[in-house]
Amino acid sequence: MRCWSIAAFTHRGRVRPANEDAIAIDTRVLTGDMNAPIVMTAPSDGCLQMVADGMGGHAQGAMASRVVLDYLVAAANRISNPGSCAEAIEEANQHLYTLMQQHEAALGMGTTLVGAFLTPTALLTFNVGDSRSYLFSSNQLIQLSHDDVADEGNNRSGHRRSHAITQALGGSSFPIAVEPHINVDAPLKPEETLLLCSDGLTDMVDDHGIAHALSTANDPIRAVRDLAGKAFNAGARDNISLIVARSSIVQTP
Repeated sequence: MRCWSIAAFTHRGRVRPANEDAIAIDTRVLTGDMNAPIVMTAPSDGCLQMVADGMGGHAQGAMASRVVLDYLVAAANRISNPGSCAEAIEEANQHLYTLMQQHEAALGMGTTLVGAFLTPTALLTFNVGDSRSYLFSSNQLIQLSHDDVADEGNNRSGHRRSHAITQALGGSSFPIAVEPHINVDAPLKPEETLLLCSDGLTDMVDDHGIAHALSTANDPIRAVRDLAGKAFNAGARDNISLIVARSSIVQTP
C-alpha cells in the first residue's frame, strides 16, 4: 500500500531565545524545540503539511504561527481545494487581526505560511511570505513557492540580500488582505521529494547544499537530519523548521 513518509523538525536555533515557528502535519500542530526529528506516515488519499514562521516578538510570533496553523488545520477540507484555498488563508489572516483587537499585547503579530496538500492525483502548494516549498526531482531542486520579499537579488552564496517581506498573515496594526500564491502540479512521484521550510534553513544553507542533502538521503528523516545539521553548523541564527515528504510503500500482511 502506498503512503506518504514524512519527517519534520523545528527548533529555535543557536541564537534566538525562543522558537516562533510552528509546523503542521495532517491534524497535528507542533511547536517548541524538538530534540530530534519526528517521523510519520500518512495515507495516500491526502496529507496536509504546513510551516509557519512567526513574527512580532517571542510570545506574539509564536501565537501568530500557532493560531494560523490551528485555524487552517480545522479548515483542511477548504485549504486542500484549489478553489477555496486562497479564501481559507485570507480568513486565517482576518482571524489574526480579530485576535489583535482582543489582545492589545498581540498588536502587529504576524506569520509567513507555506504548505502543501499531497494526493495521488495532484500536488497543491501555497505560500504567503518567504517560507519556501521545493520539489527535488531528477537531481534538480525546483522552488515551487514565490518569495514575497523586496527584490534586491541574491549575494554570491546564493542567499537573498533582502529580508523585508512584502506580505504576511497579520504583521500590521490594521487589517491588510493577503494574496496567497497557489500552485497545482503533477502528483509527487515515488522518486521525488517535497521540502517545506522556513527561512531559518534557506538563510543558512544554499540551494546546492539543500539539493545535495536531498540527493544523498535514503529517507526523509536522514534528509531532515542532514539539512538541520547543515543549518546548525552554519550558525543557526534563526528558528529552523522543515518538513520532508516522499512517497513510500508499506507492506501489508
